[in-house]
Amino acid sequence: MKTWTPKYQTCNSWKVFSGIVFFCLLVSCKSSTGITSSSTEIMKTEEAFFAAVLDRSFHFDTFSARVNLEFSDLQQEFSSKAQLKIIRDDRLQISVQPFLGVEMLRIEISNDSIKMLDRMNKRFLVDSYQHLKKEMEIDFNFQNLQALLTNQLFVPGEYRISTRHFRLFRIIKSSQIAEFQLKDKNNTFYTFTADGDEQLLSTKIEHENQMLTWHYSHFQTIDNQIFPIKMTARLSSPDQTKGTATLTFSTPDINHPFSLDFNIPSGYNRVTLAQMINLIGK
Repeated sequence: MKTWTPKYQTCNSWKVFSGIVFFCLLVSCKSSTGITSSSTEIMKTEEAFFAAVLDRSFHFDTFSARVNLEFSDLQQEFSSKAQLKIIRDDRLQISVQPFLGVEMLRIEISNDSIKMLDRMNKRFLVDSYQHLKKEMEIDFNFQNLQALLTNQLFVPGEYRISTRHFRLFRIIKSSQIAEFQLKDKNNTFYTFTADGDEQLLSTKIEHENQMLTWHYSHFQTIDNQIFPIKMTARLSSPDQTKGTATLTFSTPDINHPFSLDFNIPSGYNRVTLAQMINLIGK
């Protein structure tokens, strides 16, 4: 398996969205104990179960973890190491370090902007969400990405989720599994699956004939909370899997203050979002 090397290609609006998420995958203890899969029956009402899943969400003010990434698509496989840092509801930053801790790429996503710094090719991107929304056909914001990376439910385009959002979801419940389904204004479908232990197991996002599926596994106890140290994301169409990424986290360090900087060196060239997204490569 080789290490990451950026390349470029054209993109459409769904690729812009999936590219942003997958681009983050390219980056992308206190005492820990393993959690086995649940066979617990769901005894609560749909509304009470929804509230319990929200209450079981991973709570933090700051989050920092090393990430080992393995990625494959139709043409290549590669692996990389990265550092993920999140200041809750403010910004996240991913530093991609394929070789001996040397940073090749830095990505910062905040409430109002996205920034990328490609040190290998001396390029940078700074763009606003207002512009991104013109490019994308999906209502997806920083808080939604933060939730996806930290095993939480979300409502597309909303900054927070609470029990008042219960009525937005269609809930399908069996004895041990429940699905929370909703559709946004752009006809993108979201399905969140939770088990009888009120733990979120997966998030699925479908738009036209494209689907992003995000699975959570290897749950461990961290500061008396449950967190999945392994995540697998799959981008697919009806007839093929276009890419798969596996993120394996070190034990996250939470609630220790830090600052995030994003300094652009002189001599770097500014590029478009499409060019930066296509660093994912062929």
